[in-house]
Amino acid sequence: MSRVRLSVFFASMLVAGSVVAAPEYARLSYTADPQTSMAVTWNTTTASAAEVQYGTASGAYTKTVTAKSTQANAGLGYIHEAELTGLTPSTKYFYIAGSTAGGFTTEASFTTGPAADPSCGSAKFAFLADNRPDPIFGGGDNWPQIMAQAAAHKPAFMLNGGDLVIDGDKIDQWLKLLGWTSPVAKTIPFMPSMGNHDTGPGSGDGANYNQIFALPRSTGAKGSNTEDYYFFTYANAIFVSLSTDSFKGGTIPFADQAAWLDTVLTQNPKKWKFVYFHKPIYTTKSSFSISHPPNEANQNAALVPIFDKHHVDAVLTSHNHWYERFEPSACATKGTPGSANACSVGATNFAGGTVYYVSGGAGAFTIPKLFCGSTAGRAKCSDEHHYLLVDIQNDTMKIETWGANPQPNTVIDSITIKKGTEVCGGPPDGGVGGTGGSGGSTGGSGGATTGGGGSSGGSAGSGGSAAGAGGSAGTAGGAPDASAGGSPGGGGSSSGGGSSGESEDDGGCGCRAAGSTSAPAAWVVLSGLAFAAARRRRRRA
Repeated sequence: MSRVRLSVFFASMLVAGSVVAAPEYARLSYTADPQTSMAVTWNTTTASAAEVQYGTASGAYTKTVTAKSTQANAGLGYIHEAELTGLTPSTKYFYIAGSTAGGFTTEASFTTGPAADPSCGSAKFAFLADNRPDPIFGGGDNWPQIMAQAAAHKPAFMLNGGDLVIDGDKIDQWLKLLGWTSPVAKTIPFMPSMGNHDTGPGSGDGANYNQIFALPRSTGAKGSNTEDYYFFTYANAIFVSLSTDSFKGGTIPFADQAAWLDTVLTQNPKKWKFVYFHKPIYTTKSSFSISHPPNEANQNAALVPIFDKHHVDAVLTSHNHWYERFEPSACATKGTPGSANACSVGATNFAGGTVYYVSGGAGAFTIPKLFCGSTAGRAKCSDEHHYLLVDIQNDTMKIETWGANPQPNTVIDSITIKKGTEVCGGPPDGGVGGTGGSGGSTGGSGGATTGGGGSSGGSAGSGGSAAGAGGSAGTAGGAPDASAGGSPGGGGSSSGGGSSGESEDDGGCGCRAAGSTSAPAAWVVLSGLAFAAARRRRRRA
């Protein structure tokens, strides 16, 4: 082929968009009901037609949905979002995204959520956060490996606590993140919350974070009509993402978000309740200002009373680059809602309080364990890179903390919480499928876990089809569950925070960058001082 003919050929390819409009960075998320819908998002460098073709058999795409295409901030190109609706619960779908002119992504698949049930159901998900690199120590290249380790457990979806990038204004950092994240996020829905490093330019729909991710919008009274905070439900659980870096208004800081959260939890009763966001309610302020303080955004006074009112099971936060788990806490119940210190109600009294986590170990340089210190009400502190894996089976939930690259991929902490004694049909299910069964009765006698509450009975567990009998109210013991309905029921006993790995009192150094496992004490102090200096230059809300 002559040089002239080659030039004409490539020019025609550019005009047709076959090269420059090739789809990149496919990713999944929920913007509506996970049991009947899925959002597919991707980027192209230039404008092009955009659609998703999908079906229930590999290579056989029986339906097509046209995507909404938006010219994003400079450098992001065009972002395309397609909402697949009318899907069947607990069903595997195969899809490709793109256009005839620009080409399509390679085939990927996803599985819809199970049919909803207020008491029975199965859900497995992961929580990861602070995966960004550090300006001095690097470490961001740990993220794709840590995310892959979490994905190997086959969670139904992943939550992220924020600080996805170093500087939310920088497009190149978002593109790098998308390149690292898409291999997993194209098959496992990815639901982030906004960290202080993720903001800009501007706010709301104009910010890079909001343009890149397709998320639900907070609507109704005190809603912002943005994706900065939102909620979704899955099986017998509800998940609420808040923002500690925007929409801080109200009679006290964050009162408006707290009022919205109160309404959401009241109108969407679920057995299991999770709230996740970036800046911790409780955490440890260490020497050299190497870690952030608790209640940094003054959010506690507004949010903690709502957590206690609805008995939120777990609050998942990040911001500090290590791992902390606090004993069940109920500061509002004890009359000190704005306290910066946890108000422990007992190491295993999950019926009486909320478990607070700080999980900032998904790639950024971790704070050396030497700085963990001693904090009242804290059950565990670790400097290992890690992620949380939460597995719900009807009335029982296990939360495991897994060490992650470059540390061993083993369990370093674990708790189990049991609510009531629901009788749910079918064998246990690990994630998104499941067989039907009868509705359950609620808690039996006494015990240290959460009271079951009266069951509303009804349909089967995860993905089941047969409706079950209504449940009776629980007997005495345990604290009432605000969302379960009926009178309070007792729970059975639950296990404490058994750990496999180092105990809190272990000596040694924990200053870890990619590929390293230990260092002498002098390096710990020098690293801490350097880290603190870098932190002072970080973006702050």
